[in-house]
Amino acid sequence: MFTLWSDIDRLFNHPFADWMFNENALRSAEESFLGLNRMNLTDKGENLLFVAELPGVSQDDINLSIHEDTLTLSAKRNIQHDKDNTLYLAERNNYDIQRSIALPAKIDAQNAKANFKNGVLYVTLPKAPESKPQQIAIQN
Repeated sequence: MFTLWSDIDRLFNHPFADWMFNENALRSAEESFLGLNRMNLTDKGENLLFVAELPGVSQDDINLSIHEDTLTLSAKRNIQHDKDNTLYLAERNNYDIQRSIALPAKIDAQNAKANFKNGVLYVTLPKAPESKPQQIAIQN
């Protein structure tokens, strides 16, 4: 028993232990969440464009809402595995997503539009008039 504890202690005190465990944790998080659901928010002048990759998610399982300066996306992916056959590898999993993104400008939520095509969600968020840059005339 002492040998086992000694081996475990040596593993955690190894110079590369932090890197090994953090790298694995990061890879796991990326594959289970970020790797499957990459998102961008781009300022297009008059609008903000939010794009999210949601592979395997049905349009009916996506919810979007805007509250003040926050866009909230929630989605659910449900993968059905064939229970009548032996499963040797299972990397496709069910998951729930909930992300809240702080928006850099006030949004005209009434005119926001969303499209979902080929597993990618596109949300056009028009800026509210008070958020748009205003030209100031210089007087003599």
